[in-house]
Amino acid sequence: MTPSLYQRYRPFPFIGPFIGKKHSSIPVGNMMKFLFNKKLKKVWGDDREVTLVNQEILNNKPVFRKLIAEYYREMAAALQEGGPTLEIGSGGGFFREYHPHAIASDMLQVPGIDVVCDATQLPFREGSLKNIVMRGVLHHIYDPILFFEECERVLAEGGRVIINDPYISPFSYFIYKYIHFEFCDPGADWKFDRGQPLMDCNLALATIVFKKRLADFKQRLPRLKIAHTNYHTFFIYLLTGGYSYPALIPSWMFGPVMVIERLLKPLRMLLSSTLFIVLEKYGAGGDKD
Repeated sequence: MTPSLYQRYRPFPFIGPFIGKKHSSIPVGNMMKFLFNKKLKKVWGDDREVTLVNQEILNNKPVFRKLIAEYYREMAAALQEGGPTLEIGSGGGFFREYHPHAIASDMLQVPGIDVVCDATQLPFREGSLKNIVMRGVLHHIYDPILFFEECERVLAEGGRVIINDPYISPFSYFIYKYIHFEFCDPGADWKFDRGQPLMDCNLALATIVFKKRLADFKQRLPRLKIAHTNYHTFFIYLLTGGYSYPALIPSWMFGPVMVIERLLKPLRMLLSSTLFIVLEKYGAGGDKD
């Protein structure tokens, strides 16, 4: 059984955890507690309210919004033409600024959502979608294989699953494990106990599925082939403060920092905190290696 948040964060005296036994307590160390966004802290434990506050933060934090825009541009560039695009976990985002006709979905009824649904039970006909896109969502899905089986079912042949999710490198492991507030365990199974959509997760899920257990993934889902991967986001996410912390750089520094990150690209497997991966559905015979 997956341990509670309290059990997960107790063993880290390095950051002096203050986690309580309920989701209403934010699992982050004392050294970061005083920096945590006050509005987010106030609604913590209420998934819908957290989503709404996240949207407000994203709309009012220019340097962070620039980073998310970079993610969306990369996702939009990978889209296949000729059919509908479904975005999963749309709440709080702005992907439709880059693909206006995308179907916005979420588990929560929040403004801007077209379809309220569970990613493991998609309300679409077999072969009816051309693309499924998701940013920062995969690590919240309690059973990724069940989800990818649904993707395989609803995608047309040649359709794509386009994913942006945390990646665990030697550098990002320290950040995700000891500073970030979400659970991170690269040694865990790829399935975890189902709970609250935003509160229960494993940041290492994409790394587990597409690195540690890639052979198992290919065996279970032979028709979903990896078409493209990219590893990026070294220091910039930390410098923007993300949703939870204040930005450490002004908006005008975003461009110069990104130039530095591109120069450091040869070190991406050591420094990356984000995995961008594109899966493509092939015929029953598995036409692509």
